[in-house]
Order: sequence, then C-alpha cells, then structure tokens
Amino acid sequence: MLVSCGGNDSRYRDTQMLERPPTLAVSKKAGEESRIIDNSTIPKKRDETGLGSDVYMIESTPMQLRIKKPFDYAWQVLGMALKQSHIKITDHRQDKGLYYVYYKQKSLFDSAVSLFKKNQENDEHHEANYELTVKEDKAETKVLATPLNAAEQDSYDNAATSDAEALLWLLYKTLHDDLKEE
Repeated sequence: MLVSCGGNDSRYRDTQMLERPPTLAVSKKAGEESRIIDNSTIPKKRDETGLGSDVYMIESTPMQLRIKKPFDYAWQVLGMALKQSHIKITDHRQDKGLYYVYYKQKSLFDSAVSLFKKNQENDEHHEANYELTVKEDKAETKVLATPLNAAEQDSYDNAATSDAEALLWLLYKTLHDDLKEE
C-alpha cells in the first residue's frame, strides 16, 4: 500500500513551480512593540422583546393604538399581547377585524384581594365588555377600544372611557416593551 507513496518520479521532487507566499517588507525594528487598532463594531443584539418604535399611541377622541405593520401581522401580535397581558378574549372575527375581550382595570384593593384568591377569577365565565376594532390604515394598522355597553347607555360614561384608554395603554406597553414570541 505504501509503495505508491514512494517513487522516483521527478515531477514530485521539483518544487520550483509551486506557489510561494509574497515577500513582505518589514517596517518594524527589532524590540519595537506593534499595536493594531480595531475600529470595527459588532452589531449589538436587540435586548428589547417588544416592537419598540413600531407601535405608538394617538391621544385623540377616541384614543388609538397604531402599529406600523400590515393588518395580518398586527392581528397576530395583538392576539399575543392580549394573552400575555392576561386579558380574556371571549371571541374574535378576523375577517371583520374584531376582538371581543373582557377587561377590568384593577385597583390596588383588587390586586391585593387577587393574591388571596386561588385562580377563582380564571374559572369564572365573563362576558365581553370591550370590542377591539383592528383596521388597516395605509401602511399601518389602528386599534380602537369601544365599551360594548356604550350604545345602551344614554349618557357618555367616563369610567368606561377611562377603562378603554387603560386597556389600550396596557396593550401599548406590552407591544412596545414586553412582547415575547411564542
């Protein structure tokens, strides 16, 4: 087997035709220290888990949450934000761009009481009290929150409006900072 490695063929002994590395001029004197300055940067990994500047609020009447993404993507991330914010989705109609959700703004007392209850609120059945309307608006998608009982009321209910705004602000914070991929 090793017979093929050895032989008297002169083609393999002549190394004049092999490529040689170029000769570099040395500008460094003996004993001199050389330093190479590296100005390159490594792109940092994005620490944020949310959408960041791709989501913003418009404080108008009614208040609007805006997502700088097309409808299908906005629908998906809004659904993830609702789940991560522990807002109960009672129904949804993607073809009409509607989420029906149950949301109750918790006071400090409600938060303290919920610590002592063991998942009772999750076991209770709640009817939807807000309708989230998701509409494509040019290159963005807008989200509006409307109390479902607003049409039945004769007077404009400020508490329901403030809860709708609180719902949108909660979704904004989740989408902007805390959205985690599932």
